[in-house]
Amino acid sequence: MIHVKADFARGLNSLLAGQRPLSATGVDGRSLACLSTTIVAGVLAGCEDLHPSPERQHAMPGSSHSITAASALPVTRYASVQEVIETLQPDLPVYALHPPEFRRVADAFRQGFPGETMYAVKANHALPVLDMVQAAGINRFDVASIAEVRYIAERFPAACMNFMAPVRIRGTTGEAFRLYGVRHFALDSQEELQSALEETGASQDPSLAASLTFYVRLQVPADGALLELSSKFGVSVSGAAALLRAIAASGAQPALTFHVGSQCLFPSSYKTALARCGEVMRQAGIPITAIDVGGGFPGYYQNVTVPPLEEYFAVIRDELKSLPLPTGCTILCEPGRALVADGMSVITQVSLRRGQTLYINDGIYGSLNEYALKNWPVRYPARVYTTAPNGRIREKKSRPAAFKVYGPTCDSLDVLNYLIDLPDQVAAGDWIEFQKTGAYSCALRTAFNGFYPDSFVTIERDEPARFTSR
Repeated sequence: MIHVKADFARGLNSLLAGQRPLSATGVDGRSLACLSTTIVAGVLAGCEDLHPSPERQHAMPGSSHSITAASALPVTRYASVQEVIETLQPDLPVYALHPPEFRRVADAFRQGFPGETMYAVKANHALPVLDMVQAAGINRFDVASIAEVRYIAERFPAACMNFMAPVRIRGTTGEAFRLYGVRHFALDSQEELQSALEETGASQDPSLAASLTFYVRLQVPADGALLELSSKFGVSVSGAAALLRAIAASGAQPALTFHVGSQCLFPSSYKTALARCGEVMRQAGIPITAIDVGGGFPGYYQNVTVPPLEEYFAVIRDELKSLPLPTGCTILCEPGRALVADGMSVITQVSLRRGQTLYINDGIYGSLNEYALKNWPVRYPARVYTTAPNGRIREKKSRPAAFKVYGPTCDSLDVLNYLIDLPDQVAAGDWIEFQKTGAYSCALRTAFNGFYPDSFVTIERDEPARFTSR
C-alpha cells in the first residue's frame, strides 16, 4: 500500500484538479514534483519502489513543475552538451537551454517589430523556458486558458496578460478578470461578448466596461502557413465590423486581432491580413484601441526556406501606415515558436539499433510530437555523441544515413513519420541531440506509458555556428 500524508494528498489533488494554484496548496514545490512523479512511477511499476535512487536523481537535474513563483529550483549550468552527457550519462531525455538564443530572438523582435511583443505561452510553458523568455526582455504574455493565466500570474506577478482564446471555458473570463487583473480578451461572436460582459460585471457597471479591451478575431487567409489556424476561429469582415460597434456600445475598448497560421512562410500573409483589418475599420466607422497581428512568425529549421524576420517586420510596418489607425493605437504581436524554437534542444539516447531502425528514449508522445504531423516538412538539426575509448564524450561524425526512429512507448504509433538522417555509425548507447526543439515539445508531451521528459539544464555557451543563421 502507498502511504501518503493526508495534507500532501489534498494539496496534490486540488492542484491537479485545477482548483488551486501551487502556492495555495501548502505543498512544497520540489516535494510535489518529486513525489507526484515517483507516485505515478511506483503505481506503474507495481508500487515496488517509491524512492528514486541517487543515480536517478542525479540524472534528472531540474523539473519544470517544481518551481513556484516564490522559489525556483536551480537549473544546473554546463559549458557544453558534451559536458552534460559526460556528467549525467543520462538515460532519460534532458532539455538543454541556450540563453544566447533566447536573447538574440527577443532582441530581434524588440528592435524590429513596430509595437510590443507578447510571448504565446502555449508554445512552451515549462517554467525554465518562461524564465528565459522573461529574462530576455519579454514581459507580456498571450495566454489561452485559465491554467496559463494562473501559471503566469504566479510566476511573474507584474506581467501583463492577454487572454486570446476567442472561445473560453465558462467562468474563466470572470476569474481572470477578478483574481488576476486580466483586462484584454479575444472573441469572435456576439455570444462570447455578452458572456464576457456578464462574467466581468461590465454589463452592469460602465466603469468596469471602460477598463476592458476586446479583440475581435478576424478570419484571414492561411495559405502561407504550414499549419492553418483559421478554420476554428475568426469572423468575417462584416461580422467583425458589427462586433466592434457592439463592443464600443458596451463601453469597452474595441480592438482587432488575427492569426495567419503557424510557421508562416510568406511575409505577404501579414499584408493581406492587415488590409482586411482596414476593410473592417472602414465598415465599422469607429476608432480601435489596438491591433494584435497574432503569431505565425516562423522557426528556422532544416528543409524549409524561410525569409529573415526583418522581412516580416518590414511588411507589417508598411501596411500599418496605410490603415486608418487613431493616434496611440497599440500594436501587438504574439510569437510563440519564433521566440523559443532555437533556445532549447533535447538530448535523447539510443536504446537499440536494429538495422536501419533506431529505438530511442523520446518520441511523439514526448518531445518529438511534430514528427507525427502529416506532410510536415520541418526537420530538426541533430548531432550524435558517443563515448570515446578514453571515456570522454565526443561528437560522432560519419557519412549520413537514413533511419526509421521509434519512441520508447509500447505503442507502434510511437514512430517518427519521416526518416531521420544521422551518422551511419550511430549505435545503442549513443546520444542524439535534436536541436531547435523549443517550440511544441514540452507543451505537447504526455505521461503515456509512464514516460514524461522533465529534466532541464542550461548551456553556458553555444558552439560557433551551432544554429542555422537567419
